[in-house]
Amino acid sequence: MRDHPSRLFILSLVFRGKNNNQIDDILAEYGLPGIPEDFKFDYLDKLKEVIHSKTIEDFDVTSSQYKDFIKEHKIYYLLHPDSVLSSCTKLLDHHSVKNDLYLALMGRLDLEDVVLFLNKVYKLESTVRMLQVFKHYYFDVDCLNASDWAHILPEIPGVDSASLSATLAGGASAAAYRLGLEQNITIREAVQEAVTAIYATLREIRSWPASPQKVKALSDAVSSLSKAHSVINTADQELASVAKELKQFKLEKSTAKTVSLNSLTLGRHSGSKHAISK
Repeated sequence: MRDHPSRLFILSLVFRGKNNNQIDDILAEYGLPGIPEDFKFDYLDKLKEVIHSKTIEDFDVTSSQYKDFIKEHKIYYLLHPDSVLSSCTKLLDHHSVKNDLYLALMGRLDLEDVVLFLNKVYKLESTVRMLQVFKHYYFDVDCLNASDWAHILPEIPGVDSASLSATLAGGASAAAYRLGLEQNITIREAVQEAVTAIYATLREIRSWPASPQKVKALSDAVSSLSKAHSVINTADQELASVAKELKQFKLEKSTAKTVSLNSLTLGRHSGSKHAISK
């Protein structure tokens, strides 16, 4: 495991002098990912080396040396929270909020969209800055690669690892779908993306030597292309049918004859020769 999404938070705990068991308990209490057992000791030892095995007890907290040290290691605000960081801890108090936020961050959704979602669904007053700080200190998804996530996902308490994994692979579209966010995607756009993927697969397997695997891959690609064509063709036929009905409706409406005034009044309207004069 190369790194951990809560690295800076864990580093601040190490600096506070917390032992391994205490760190495990605090991560669980906050609902943050735990450290896999196979990597725990090596990882925590690595963080101790980063801060030269120093703890807060080694400093005069009123000195500039102390402030410079914790600022250098980017944990100043974890030890001396400002209003933004304090508001981030409120996100950790809500299990559902935290789960949805994990999904959004792993899917790389636009933070403005995430803010609107959280504020609407959970009646919060979150801001983009708050989510940026949360990501930086508590759930930094950018510092991990695919192999790291394979170890980390099972360590996130109370979440659906399969959903997080699907979001990680599917990106923003998968995250938006799982969060129930509206996506303006046309059938043609979806099919075009599928066709592009199929074409890429064909390019990859063209150099394979003749084998049953290659034949099967080619057969699957052709089958998928046929299905994509069928989707587009069906959609076009449905749209054409709707357009035809609308056109027919407009024609029938425009050709409908208006009942004449003579018919309605039996010829006894003002200006007619049958009008009754007083």
